[in-house]
Amino acid sequence: MNQSNQQIANWPWKQIWRIKVPHKVSIFVWLLAKEATLTVDNLMSRGMTLCSRCFLCKETAETVNHLFLHCPFTAHLWRIIINLKGIAWTMPGKITEALSSWEGMCSHAKDRSRWRIVPACIWWTIWKERNSRCFESLENDVQKIKLNFILLLCFWCNQIYSNDTVSIIDVLDSL
Repeated sequence: MNQSNQQIANWPWKQIWRIKVPHKVSIFVWLLAKEATLTVDNLMSRGMTLCSRCFLCKETAETVNHLFLHCPFTAHLWRIIINLKGIAWTMPGKITEALSSWEGMCSHAKDRSRWRIVPACIWWTIWKERNSRCFESLENDVQKIKLNFILLLCFWCNQIYSNDTVSIIDVLDSL
């Protein structure tokens, strides 16, 4: 199998298009996987002159993989779930690798549909916070970002089973 066919075979289709999140979020995750989201590095590659600094940590260049996988702010959100489940996980280098790795840990989940929502929820929360800082000059502290993530995760999980509203504790326990 040549490299192009291998990339297609390894592409995380199910982790992007079969999760139960709003369609615009699936499109966003697809753009992340293609590393085409308009982060500072992608805007600079299109000829814009910008300061190449992450809007969240302000420590390093803002790339797709830094912002959504390796930024200290994003790491807080990943740790909520990792610590809750008591699993050991090394953060992969790319979004596609993170999706595949997360899918591989589905055996730890009580509810696989909810488990699969977690990466998209983390990334959407980070994107909304990043844009709030970038365009509105509004910064939430890390505790507020964590709360926004948990509330969004609970909202999306409750949408899966629209007949049965569950509490935050029940959603987190079901992961």
